[in-house]
Amino acid sequence: MTEMECLRLIEHVPDHPQARLWLAQFTFSRRNMVHAREHLVMAVNGARRLGLREDGAEIYVFFSLLERTAGDFKTALAAAREGLSQCGENVRLIWQECEALRSLGHTLQRVHRLNRLAALSPTDRDVLVELGLALLSTSSAPQALRPLRKAIELGVDDPEVVLALARLEMRANNFDAASTLLHALDIKQPKNLGVIAALWETYKLQCRWQEAQHFERKMLELIEAGDVHPWLAPFVLLCADISPQTLRAYTERLAKAQASRLPRLTPSARSPVETEKLRIGYLSADFHHHATAMLVAGLFEHHDNGKFDVFAYSYGPRVDDEYRQRLKKAIPQWRDLNELSDRDAAQQIADDHIDVLIEMKGHTLGARPDIAAHRPAPLIVHYLGYPGTICAEGVQYQVADSLIVPVGDEHLYVEKILRMPNCYQVNDSNRARPIETSREALGLPEDATVLCNFNHALKWNALYFDLWLRAIARVPNACLWLLDPGAAARQALSARAEATGVATRLYWAPVLPLSEHLTRLASADLALDQLPCASHTTGSDALWMGVPVLTCLGDAFHGRVAASLLHAVRLPEFITNDIVDYGRRLDELLHDPSLLRAAKRHLRSPDANFDLFNTVEFTRDWECLLETEYRRLTM
Repeated sequence: MTEMECLRLIEHVPDHPQARLWLAQFTFSRRNMVHAREHLVMAVNGARRLGLREDGAEIYVFFSLLERTAGDFKTALAAAREGLSQCGENVRLIWQECEALRSLGHTLQRVHRLNRLAALSPTDRDVLVELGLALLSTSSAPQALRPLRKAIELGVDDPEVVLALARLEMRANNFDAASTLLHALDIKQPKNLGVIAALWETYKLQCRWQEAQHFERKMLELIEAGDVHPWLAPFVLLCADISPQTLRAYTERLAKAQASRLPRLTPSARSPVETEKLRIGYLSADFHHHATAMLVAGLFEHHDNGKFDVFAYSYGPRVDDEYRQRLKKAIPQWRDLNELSDRDAAQQIADDHIDVLIEMKGHTLGARPDIAAHRPAPLIVHYLGYPGTICAEGVQYQVADSLIVPVGDEHLYVEKILRMPNCYQVNDSNRARPIETSREALGLPEDATVLCNFNHALKWNALYFDLWLRAIARVPNACLWLLDPGAAARQALSARAEATGVATRLYWAPVLPLSEHLTRLASADLALDQLPCASHTTGSDALWMGVPVLTCLGDAFHGRVAASLLHAVRLPEFITNDIVDYGRRLDELLHDPSLLRAAKRHLRSPDANFDLFNTVEFTRDWECLLETEYRRLTM
């Protein structure tokens, strides 16, 4: 039907649904949004008058599309949902609903509706891809495996979709599947940084270090040349042999590529009473049984509520575990942001009149950087989540200490450095110290000197591992106890141990809940650290259970944390300056076990009052640091 015929038809039936829809489409094509909207309103009236259901769905689909094109995403969402209520479950209307939810930033709602769409259209490749990619930005990311696998089975060959699936296969320890996908991509796109980085990570996780080194060289060449990829997070690069300067440059480029340039939010006016206390807000997805929660629980409990109003902003899993219960009890002003868009979450923080916002995720998995990018507080500080510069929009400060970031190293950070007077890492003095498990129960030799490393396999490398093997080879009663990295890595490491003649002195520790892990950890004599990424929570766990840590001082934040921990328990003699010094010191400790026994007695002394585990003192220093910087900023 032509436009003229439609005009003649509405002279007789002003709200003729189909004619009004066609007229809306004609006027929309000429960018006349006002008249297109007027035609659609009349079309909706006609559809309601006639009781149209499926036949009226197209009107609402186009109405939602028009409003989204005009930038009115809330009205677009309302139009799609009104259509669903009037016309029943229509896949095109659900798609429009999902697109409006995407524009509004309502990720979890969008995932829920995409799940329904996938159930209604199980072979729609576009739906499967959108569902898989949407899941990647949630805590349910592993569930993206199924829709992405199905999409690729149905013929999707978009390199970024294939790369997303390969990374998921890698995370699920399906290394053969990941490698097959990645090598096929590498043939087609030999200079795709995302593919090369994923191949490097895949081989690192399997401890196949020769292959990993090949792809690491290629990855670093592309980074040095100025390349960037959205799925190569700086967090992963902490385990690569990359200079601090190059890491900062890459992080800045990535931040610039992903910058949203979001508007600053303006909070409503505060009453005079509300201005009496400094308001501190903590923003994280990790307020549950997670390393972050285990570290900060005591800090939350020891805040001076007479001087500070403390808020928690959580957007992580809503599990009701012991740590979440403990944190919520310590901070009753608790806000769940899961269902809110980034903008609405930021508005909640602004409306709570937060003075200092502590952003605690940085570049770690599940972060929502656009919340802080709206600048919902006058002072935004990154703390604890990511050990380095994050270059994130809105974040002005990074917390460290004088060993983590020595004076003169500030150029490695975009943020201003705020230094705690002692160790930057908070710990929980109320945490339990479980009774040590016997070596017999753990399958460890009773009379051996037990060296352990419970870091993630991604942190390990040939330089340190081979040094450990050579060290125990020189001492007949020494053994090496490692966190089990999975079958593929275990096979590779066992082969290296076999070649050194110490395969029978390699022991594997299965992954256990933290309480059970701590009971066994105390059976070790020495925890071994490594570079480039040192032990962080793993290191403080060992020290808490009375096990000294041998570390090597790195050249950036992520390589210096264990050294800071050791200073805070007064064991500087366990900090070495380079790999040669590290190897020499390890030999000394193995040949004179009395040094290890003395260090363990020192850590386990009931009279010890270490800075690392003095949560009350840390909290007072922390409050002073934040209040001083806030007053300086706002005076």
